Amino acid sequence: MAGPDRLLRVKAELVSDLERLDLLEVKNRRAAERIAGGARDELDYAALGYTIHNIYSLIESYAHRIAKTFENEIDPLHWHRELIERMTLNIETVRPALWDRKTAAGVDELRRFRHVFRNLYQSELDPERLVLIQNRLPALLGRFRGAHAAFIENIDRLLQTTRRLDL
Repeated sequence: MAGPDRLLRVKAELVSDLERLDLLEVKNRRAAERIAGGARDELDYAALGYTIHNIYSLIESYAHRIAKTFENEIDPLHWHRELIERMTLNIETVRPALWDRKTAAGVDELRRFRHVFRNLYQSELDPERLVLIQNRLPALLGRFRGAHAAFIENIDRLLQTTRRLDL
């Protein structure tokens, strides 16, 4: 089990990540509102894609922090996909699951989008696909926020347990 100092640090980092997510979500809504208002330029879609890319990157970093803190290892091959799956695992005496399978599927969809978005020089951005992902994003972020709250509660319980053991 991670010690109190590591738990406090990761808790602070996760809370900070959620604050950053709030800022990214505001930018995402602004970009989505431009398109909903009739903007159809490729740059408008690229701006929306950029915000989705950044939201996924933050979620991935969030999960990566958890894996490093509690499990202290990340497999270097295919780690992006495996990290998402790993966060569905409740690892007894190590850490609870971060999210359920539905949330993992949504995060994985963002991961796949990010891969395409990062390699756009090879193809065109599909506006219909982008709008579909955008339409699913608010529900996914709601589930992610719920997962965050539950995980922070678990960290607080672990902290209480470690403090009682220190007495």
